[in-house]
Amino acid sequence: MTGASLRVEPVTRSKSDLVRFWKAGLPPYEGDPHFVVPLLHDCIARWSPKSAFFRHAETQHFVAVRRNERGAEHDVGRIAATVDHLQDEVHGDRTGLFGWFETEDRRETAHALLDAAATWLRARGRDRVRGPLSYTTNGVSGLIVEDLRPGPPVVDMAYNPPWYAGHLEAWGLAKAKDLVAMWADMPATTDERLARITARVRERGRFVLRPVRTDDRGFKDDVEKVLEIYNGAWERNWGFVPLTPDEIREQAVAFRPILVPDLMLFAERDGRAVAFSLGLPDANQALAKIRGRLWPWSAVRLALALKKLNRGRVITLGILPEFRRTGLDATLIFESTERARRLGWTGAECSWVLDDNLPMIQAIRQVGGSVYRTYRVYEKTLSV
Repeated sequence: MTGASLRVEPVTRSKSDLVRFWKAGLPPYEGDPHFVVPLLHDCIARWSPKSAFFRHAETQHFVAVRRNERGAEHDVGRIAATVDHLQDEVHGDRTGLFGWFETEDRRETAHALLDAAATWLRARGRDRVRGPLSYTTNGVSGLIVEDLRPGPPVVDMAYNPPWYAGHLEAWGLAKAKDLVAMWADMPATTDERLARITARVRERGRFVLRPVRTDDRGFKDDVEKVLEIYNGAWERNWGFVPLTPDEIREQAVAFRPILVPDLMLFAERDGRAVAFSLGLPDANQALAKIRGRLWPWSAVRLALALKKLNRGRVITLGILPEFRRTGLDATLIFESTERARRLGWTGAECSWVLDDNLPMIQAIRQVGGSVYRTYRVYEKTLSV
C-alpha cells in the first residue's frame, strides 16, 4: 500500500483526524456545481467513537496521501472499513463493510484504498466485503449509477462523481443490490380520486392518522413507537440491521431541528401505532450555502435558508407486517404529499426503495412519482 508517490495510512478518530478525514473527501468535487459539502459537525457526530452504533461495531478509517513532484503531500481519498457484530447476529454471515469512500480519479488510488479496507477486514475474519455503506444500510447507502435528473443530492442521500463505479468494478466488485430514488412533483390541486380511495382505506381499516407529538414527553414516546415499527417492518429486508434504542434516540435528536411535525405521520388502529412515515425538508438546499462549517456568519445564513426550503425527502415509511396490503402505504404517501403541497413544497424525493420492492414503487407511482436515480451496493468475496 505504498509507492513512490502514493500511500494509504490508517487514521484515528480523534477530533483532529476526523476533521482530516472530512477534508480528504472534498477534492473529488472541486468545480462540481451539484456537490453539497456535508456539515462537519454532523460528520464528526456520526464518526465519533461515542456514537451509539459503535456499541456493536468497530471501524478503521484510512486516508490516501499523494506526493507531487515537488515533494508536497496532499490527501486525495478516504475509506472506512467496518465490522458490525449486530449484522453478524442477524444475517449469520461474515460480511465486512466499506463506506465513506471518496477518491481522486485515479484507479491506483481507488484500489489502494479498497485494498487497505480489505486487508483490515480479512484480519477480522471477514470473507466478503460490501459497500459503499456508511456505515450500514441505516446510513448513507450506495453509489449513483444512473441519474435521469442531474442535480444536488437530497438530505442524507449519496452523491458521487461518475468515475467511481468504474474504479470499483475494476477492483472486482459486482452488484449486490440496487436501490432507487423516486421523484414526485407536488400536484397543483388535490387528486379527488385518490382522496376518496384513501378515505375508504382509513374507514375500512379503522385507521386514524396523526402527526408526531412535539412536547418532550410525547416526542420521546413517539420515538419509541418508531423503533418498534421500523424494526418490525423491515426485519426481512435485504441487508437490514435493526436499530438499537440508543441509535434511534440519537437519530431523533439529530433530525429534530429540521422536523416538520405535519410530515411525520403515524397511522393508529384502536390507539396502537401500526405504521408511520417520515418526511424531512431538504436541508441540503440550505447547507449548500455554507460549505460545511458553522462559523457565526454561516450559522445565520443557514438559519435563514432553512426557512425557505421548498422540497424534501420522504425518508422512510414503515408498516407492521400484519397491516400490509391494506392500502396504508398509498394512504400515508398521499397524505404526506397533500400536507407538503400545503406547506409550499414543489416536489419531494421518496428514497430509498429496494428495486424489487414493487408494491412500494407502485404506491409512489400512484401519487405521480417516478424512478430518477439508481444507487448500487456492491460486494466481493475476499480470498483468505
